[in-house]
Amino acid sequence: MKLRALAVLVALGACRGGESEDPPVHLIHNMDTQEKGKAYRKDTSGLFPNGRLMQPPPEGTVARGELHDDELYDDGWDLNPVGLDGGPTGRPDYTFKFPPQVMPPDGGIDEAFVTRGQLRYNIYCTPCHGVTGQGNGPLAQKAFDGTPRLTVPPRDLLSQAAKDLPVGKIYAAMKVGVNNGNMASYATQIPVHDRWAITAYVRRMQGIGFDGKPPEPPPDVTVRSVALGRYYYRAGGCNACHSLDGSKVVGPSWKGLWGKSEKTSAGDVVVDEAYIKESILDPKAKVVDGFQPVMPVPNPPIDEVGLDSLVMFIKEQKE
Repeated sequence: MKLRALAVLVALGACRGGESEDPPVHLIHNMDTQEKGKAYRKDTSGLFPNGRLMQPPPEGTVARGELHDDELYDDGWDLNPVGLDGGPTGRPDYTFKFPPQVMPPDGGIDEAFVTRGQLRYNIYCTPCHGVTGQGNGPLAQKAFDGTPRLTVPPRDLLSQAAKDLPVGKIYAAMKVGVNNGNMASYATQIPVHDRWAITAYVRRMQGIGFDGKPPEPPPDVTVRSVALGRYYYRAGGCNACHSLDGSKVVGPSWKGLWGKSEKTSAGDVVVDEAYIKESILDPKAKVVDGFQPVMPVPNPPIDEVGLDSLVMFIKEQKE
């Protein structure tokens, strides 16, 4: 009897069924056979005149959660930035403070939020910036044939240049990319909240708090000065690509640059006021030999006072 029962179980277990053109038997219909429309299918209900089930949103409407009208949270912009002296800096710029959506009223950052940032950083950022943030990830290492895998090396996030960056600029790097696509936008992979979480983790790696204070008081932005040029050099991220000690980074060093003759994609030029301003406003016009055309147009735009101040600052960087 036991052997017969075992044989029946084995037979049933080996039964895999066969193909049939008959519809399957639905013992419990649930939602399997309900009337419904499916994406990319023809509309057979007559509900839509164009016969399509997928319809564009009504003109003038925005899907819930897709308005993106908060410049601070969605873009990393502070429209009314305040300096260390408590007064306005005079121009919109990337924010030094985290938005209220991620920073509680007491000014702290939740540890679970920072941990979330670490997890997202490990997924999306370590290939280039490395686990420690020093720009030594696998894609930044040299390939077996001895050639770099990236034309522009990833930024060392622990460098002073990176520490001086506003948190809004770190956030924006993930949203819109860096250096004309050398680092692509991660907007589709990393949602807004996670971009801020990664930014918080980067600040943690840098040993910087979340108080939102700029690295130095901004000078009067209405007066041309070397001090204002120095401020833009740091706060605008110029120091990430242009050194002051003669070392080659992403772009030419500013040490001894003034009055120097440079070979460029448009021929030999002498570094003067006109060339510097052109290089800032139209970076691809004359690219110095040996460097990649990856310098972006200033964002936010820089006015004449800022341009003149940067020229004055570069002029001061003598041998």
